[in-house]
Amino acid sequence: MQTDNAQKIFIAGQLQRAQDNVDQLIASGAQSVVLDFSACTFISVDGLEWLEEMLLRADSSKAQVRFVSIPPSIYKVFKVARIDSIMRACGAPNTDKHSQSC
Repeated sequence: MQTDNAQKIFIAGQLQRAQDNVDQLIASGAQSVVLDFSACTFISVDGLEWLEEMLLRADSSKAQVRFVSIPPSIYKVFKVARIDSIMRACGAPNTDKHSQSC
């Protein structure tokens, strides 16, 4: 994915609900969005559901979303959740049962 013109947003603290700034950015037509999780400390089920829904909206808008700087504890939540779109945003090339994590 090309990230030269990517809009970068930091996810800080606990991700427990939708992030309006991300939703607005995608709705505005941004083509490349990077979510930086370096300061994220927790993700709830609602946060996971929002991420999955946001990635679906981004896909239908032809926007590319990528996750970067994911702390190991947060990545573990993503991996256990086994949501293909989230794993792709992490950079996993193949998200079937036998693929390796990003």
